[in-house]
Amino acid sequence: MKERVISAFVVMGVIGSVVVLSLFFPLCIDIFAALVCSAAVFEFCKAVKTLRIFQISIPSLLFAAVYPMLAGFNFSYILCYVYAIIMLSVMVFYHTKISFKDFAYTFSMTMIITVALTSIVLLKEVDIAHSTMYLVMSMATPWLGDAGAYFVGVLGGKHKLCPDISPKKTIEGAVGGVIICIITSCTALFLFEKLIYSDLTINYINAALISLIGALLSIIGDLSFSVIKRSYSVKDYGDLIPGHGGILDRFDSVIFFAPFLYIISDFLPITVK
Repeated sequence: MKERVISAFVVMGVIGSVVVLSLFFPLCIDIFAALVCSAAVFEFCKAVKTLRIFQISIPSLLFAAVYPMLAGFNFSYILCYVYAIIMLSVMVFYHTKISFKDFAYTFSMTMIITVALTSIVLLKEVDIAHSTMYLVMSMATPWLGDAGAYFVGVLGGKHKLCPDISPKKTIEGAVGGVIICIITSCTALFLFEKLIYSDLTINYINAALISLIGALLSIIGDLSFSVIKRSYSVKDYGDLIPGHGGILDRFDSVIFFAPFLYIISDFLPITVK
């Protein structure tokens, strides 16, 4: 528990540094997303044992590193096309050496991880003047849901949520995590409104609804990546963050929530204009 809490504060410090730097150097968000995507794809390839198949792992890692840096440009889709052509060519020319299973897992999950996490960068376009708030929300909402579910589950969890996938998760933890996520997310937005942005007015009804859905999505994201770990008998995707696992263990819920926040912002705006 102690190790997990200390690591959480360290991660919060890193994210806080990115948030502060983004106020003066917006490109740092792109760089941060590129590093996270690269690390997540690296950990995934290692977990499913395709990291040493260089014909597919190297193009995947390069795509994960470059795509977030070009996401703000209209031609970023070209990079997806080039990556697909390279991977499909590898499948053709190395079909006797590389199984379709290894190719399909690596290609599909690299696309999902990279494109989804790149939503962190695209959120800058939703509201340029308040982009830092969206950066924080894209990660804080699912993480608060995870943290709330963990602590409520430890203190009072009795009924298992999905014992075959994640034995420690409980229904009580999930419900508690959703409630805590809504409260803490709205509190964080209140602080942005009152202390950071003088021109900001928050629509708390929309914010609460987005937090509710975000907490549920974070549970699905966590469980879906747990299925992959169990399929390959892997406890964690990495050990970079003591008590939490690797980057992918920490960002699996963000993969589900960040694209949702980017899409839903047009329909349920967080700010009142």
